[in-house]
Amino acid sequence: MNAPPDHRFDPYRERAGRLTAEDGGTGYVFVRMSPSAWQVGGALWWRRWSEPSEQVEEYYDLPGFGFTDRVTEAADLADEVLEWGEGRLSAGEDTYHVEWLDDDESRRVRDEVFGLGDPGEQK
Repeated sequence: MNAPPDHRFDPYRERAGRLTAEDGGTGYVFVRMSPSAWQVGGALWWRRWSEPSEQVEEYYDLPGFGFTDRVTEAADLADEVLEWGEGRLSAGEDTYHVEWLDDDESRRVRDEVFGLGDPGEQK
């Protein structure tokens, strides 16, 4: 299934960020985009699906909290993506400073911190 890309998220596709809390604690976020669709009717082999869209998978290693994740439709994160561009990221009740990392460092965080691997690799 292919979904039309939501270009607001282009700078954050397969990108990691270093999070810094107000108390100085540090952690990471990793952002991955994936297609999604909803069943709108039918059953079994005659199911009908919505038009595909993108969803945002966010993986967190939060200071003082540990690992968590969330999946949200890209269309529902309009305000958040603006904050990301301003160097802020909200997770739960907390707001962090986020420094977006380059490609090499993002791959390292993806693999070593979150253990996600390359989405193009067959498992």
